[in-house]
Amino acid sequence: MSKDTATGFSFKWPLTLGLVILLLSVWIAGFTSSIFAGTCRKPEISEVRKVRACNIALKLEFWNSFVSSEEQKLAILYLERGIAQSHLDRSHEAVDDFRIAIQKATGLTIRELTQRLEAHVDTIEHFKGSPEIKVDGNPLSVLEISKQRRFQELLIRISKEKPSSKARASWERLLQEAESQRNPTFQ
Repeated sequence: MSKDTATGFSFKWPLTLGLVILLLSVWIAGFTSSIFAGTCRKPEISEVRKVRACNIALKLEFWNSFVSSEEQKLAILYLERGIAQSHLDRSHEAVDDFRIAIQKATGLTIRELTQRLEAHVDTIEHFKGSPEIKVDGNPLSVLEISKQRRFQELLIRISKEKPSSKARASWERLLQEAESQRNPTFQ
């Protein structure tokens, strides 16, 4: 019995309406997010507009991440925003965005990623002449296939920037920071 006998009220209609409103708001957020994500990835728009579009897409993607498990898709948005930030002379923000992009793509911090890559190189060196054991020479094989693809997508995108660009300089700065954390110099 869904009706209250004294008032004749049914909870079915308000619950259905609430569910419809909830689903519509999630759908609208997803639709809006995909529009801004597409704008974020367009190379022909100004850097200021690109940063704005990336910010909106990332905020809406965060909302949608409760519904979808596509956390790794955020990586390219962070990378694109980092590229735009670097062109606007915001190198610290760019490096932070690149760091987040790597973490979203791989599921690892840059330090953890470099440690895994180094261990893989050591393994290859150790078993180099062994005919019984074959080790995959691809350093990215330390990652799951989907994470390899996401990380490769980041590398391909950043490689499209001119070597003298501010974005490449910020990317290199991030890699140098990771290298200095790996090999601290004692004074």
